[in-house]
Amino acid sequence: MNGARVHPQSIALIPILARSACQGESDCVWTSLLAALILATPAPAASSQAPITVLVAPPDAAGAPSHVIEFAQEHVATQLESRGMVVIRVEDVTRKLPASKRRALLRCNRTEPSCIQSLGAAGKAEVVLVAELGQFLSGYRTGARMYLARDGSLITEHLIPGVREDQLLDALTQSLEVVVPRTRTALRGPPPMPPMKDVPPPGVTPPPRPPPTATTPPQVVTPVEQPPAPEAHPLRRWAWLPAAGGVALAGVGTLFYLQAGDKYDELDKGGTDVPISDPDDVASSGRRAQTLSRVAFGLAGVGLVTGAVMYLLPGDAPPKVQPSAAVVPGGGMVGLSGTWP
Repeated sequence: MNGARVHPQSIALIPILARSACQGESDCVWTSLLAALILATPAPAASSQAPITVLVAPPDAAGAPSHVIEFAQEHVATQLESRGMVVIRVEDVTRKLPASKRRALLRCNRTEPSCIQSLGAAGKAEVVLVAELGQFLSGYRTGARMYLARDGSLITEHLIPGVREDQLLDALTQSLEVVVPRTRTALRGPPPMPPMKDVPPPGVTPPPRPPPTATTPPQVVTPVEQPPAPEAHPLRRWAWLPAAGGVALAGVGTLFYLQAGDKYDELDKGGTDVPISDPDDVASSGRRAQTLSRVAFGLAGVGLVTGAVMYLLPGDAPPKVQPSAAVVPGGGMVGLSGTWP
């Protein structure tokens, strides 16, 4: 009967029940079998996914401030409850104990199995969680360890070194995300597989669904506006004329400048070799050459600037010439039409 064990007293009751319920020989046989089946049916077993009771023990927090320890303990308890565990806080357990036993329970070494067994027995929990908040020069070593309360053996642990104080709660959450599934698998087994979808029998192919018809809205074509073409200036092709004139005037100005310099040197020497017959005429000639050089230089600059401005203006539009051909009686005709440059 499925390997179930029936108590001897229950077996002894089968004939009595059969004789009291049967009215004939065949009824007695069927009644005896029915009573045996009822008694041999095992009682329903406890659910393998029942919540796990966990005692949150005092943490290993060497050098950590008291406010950090309080925040960490409450955070760990809240995270365990959100993951479906029944949380037992150690302060709720030790509040009911005598002072001597409370002191011994809180000060025991939480790495020894005997201490874990005592904590688990006092809290009536399946597992005992010990958080670690060790402070080092490189930061906190943060994590969680899960122990089996029955024998104090370590189930799993997850520690993160070098954690800053403002990251303690996040590091504890990360450790709990690792140790809680491992603990649940160790105590309750792997989670049940999701139910498989109904598969049609072989040879029966479900009719394919018609593809959805997508309605595409009509596309509105908007004309692209071409940027206006720059206005053509025919002066660009003649930009070399003022530039050439400017260069020529610059040469004339240089010539007059040299003449004015010669007249100045002649007056400066004062006729040491050959006496000057008319100094006023020499000075007048030098001033005239200097004036002409300045005028020539000014006109040369104007010519060069004018040529540069004419060259920077937009050029002529490209010529649009289209060939054409026609056949007439007795011959043909070929021509070009369009705008010539």
